[in-house]
Amino acid sequence: MSDYVASKADACVVGAGPHGLALAKALLDAGHSVAVVDRETDRSGKRQTMLIQPGAIKVLDSLGVRESVEAETHRLDGYDYYVDGDRIATLRYSDIEDSPFTYGLGVPYRVMQHAFLDELLKHPDFEIFDGAVVDALLKDAYGTLTGVAFTQDGTERALECRLVVAADGEGSPTRDLAGISVQPATWDYEAITFLAPRPDDWPSVLSNYRASDNRYLGLAAYSPDVVSVLWGIRSGGFEEVKAQGFDTFLERILSVEPRLRPALEGIKGWDDVRHHTFPGHIADTWVADGVMLIGSTAHSLTTFGGQNMNLALYDAESAAKTAVRALADQDLSAASLAAYEKERRPLVENIAKFQTQAAAPDTDGSGGPAAAAVAAGLKQMFRSMALGPSAWQTPPAAEASGAGRGPGAFDPSMIPTEIYRFDFRYDAALNWAWKKAPKNDPVMTEIGMYAWEKNVPIIGPLSGRLLWQLAKMSRAKRVFEFGSAVGFSTIWLARAVGPDGKVYYTESDPELAARARTFIEKAGVADRVEIMVGDAMESFRSVEGDFDLILCDIDKRLYPEVFATALPRLVSGGLFVADNIFWNGDALTGYTKDDLGRAIGETVDAMFAEESLFTTLIPLGDGLAVGYKE
Repeated sequence: MSDYVASKADACVVGAGPHGLALAKALLDAGHSVAVVDRETDRSGKRQTMLIQPGAIKVLDSLGVRESVEAETHRLDGYDYYVDGDRIATLRYSDIEDSPFTYGLGVPYRVMQHAFLDELLKHPDFEIFDGAVVDALLKDAYGTLTGVAFTQDGTERALECRLVVAADGEGSPTRDLAGISVQPATWDYEAITFLAPRPDDWPSVLSNYRASDNRYLGLAAYSPDVVSVLWGIRSGGFEEVKAQGFDTFLERILSVEPRLRPALEGIKGWDDVRHHTFPGHIADTWVADGVMLIGSTAHSLTTFGGQNMNLALYDAESAAKTAVRALADQDLSAASLAAYEKERRPLVENIAKFQTQAAAPDTDGSGGPAAAAVAAGLKQMFRSMALGPSAWQTPPAAEASGAGRGPGAFDPSMIPTEIYRFDFRYDAALNWAWKKAPKNDPVMTEIGMYAWEKNVPIIGPLSGRLLWQLAKMSRAKRVFEFGSAVGFSTIWLARAVGPDGKVYYTESDPELAARARTFIEKAGVADRVEIMVGDAMESFRSVEGDFDLILCDIDKRLYPEVFATALPRLVSGGLFVADNIFWNGDALTGYTKDDLGRAIGETVDAMFAEESLFTTLIPLGDGLAVGYKE
């Protein structure tokens, strides 16, 4: 190694993208020396413009580059989501409570890169090696990382360091040198993109369009003068699109958004557009002894929802905190660095799963994934990303109440990873069933979107259809619901019992009950629903007579009491139905996660043990137990 030209730093960042430079700046601010090794020598060329969310703007602000970035960028107000020409979801950053900023930014890659470099080059403990390629990770006789070897302008060099951060992109050589493999993504999605003049009065938003014949369009008003256009196609479909002709391609776009016609007049041929594939991956691990992966080196997702650079900046912030602690403790082992991956991986994996289904054109011509679920998922993803890491690191609040799925409002698991339904995952068959079912009417779609946005548990569309069928088959006329939330299941049951039937709605939250009343009135079934606000058990005792169908979807800890109290008042030939019996998969491990699951398990056992009931478990939604009383 004596032939090498040597340098020394506490940490080496491989790759001078904005996220790699952000991590370098954070380490410098913490008092550590940093060297950056980067392949590029010319950073004057144009690169893509990116959506930067309010939470990521906060990262830029904390590192002292926000003002310089904002001076050369354009503000965005939020996003809109359209299906078949109708705007079915919208989000404005100014409406997000606790958002660190009331706007997003359309930021050119080079603008952010140069903003960081301008600050970094002022620092005496910073050094950058341009036009350099990493050749090896250097280790001592005990296998401890001691630095990197790289070649710059034909000269072999060595950098002594204790930590290497790989930020060198999807095909990262540094990741390969660390012996870390990746799992390829499986999304069926490619894109054709171009820039067009921004039409007059065009809103400063990111817009996503889904049409019923598999057309997908994304528009981003990243600057006052230009709109970025993205046309989604199925993987391997580019040659087929080209064969149909350029004019046909443009007309397809205009069929989704006719207002673009003046803007497309200057787009003349295939040389004016770019074709993108998204091979994508998530690395098997994001850390090794002395090594951390961030950004697309760790996870490369699609452009759907515009989250990649935001995720990378959040990686940089989290990785820097872990690295500072590890350097101070002089423990750069994988175990010491793993706190970063533990914090970041759940959100990334959930966004990747959501993108897999939400972004891809559907394969059976049924019009893409369920519009309401995609819209609500986008809204949840944008809200979570806008608030930044502090939002999804908040301890889950809903779990303690016993209501719904359990995660807090901005937990990563709340981004819907299976968009055709609302809960438990047994993928292909249930997704197929969802697509085969008729679409919800507008009221039920509105309820579904509201439920996702507000983290309100509902029984789900497929389970709702089953409830209607059960009520019809059993000729139910008197129905009691233990826990009705926003009235989704109430409306299904009210429609089934008919104008001479009665459904008793119960909810302890007056505000939620008022919202449910609005939905029930919209659905035209208010005359057959009695809304009871307060304790459901007390409401049940206050109503005289027996019932043909009883639905248990209340605080899970009350399930055993509800079953014991309700069964004597269930008529012969009546049905007792309990929701959430899978409890997000906890049933598969014997209900060991929490007291709520154990109470559900106790109720399921009691239903099977009850001689007067014939009980069946049905795998829809989060699982239903249906007991028929002899």
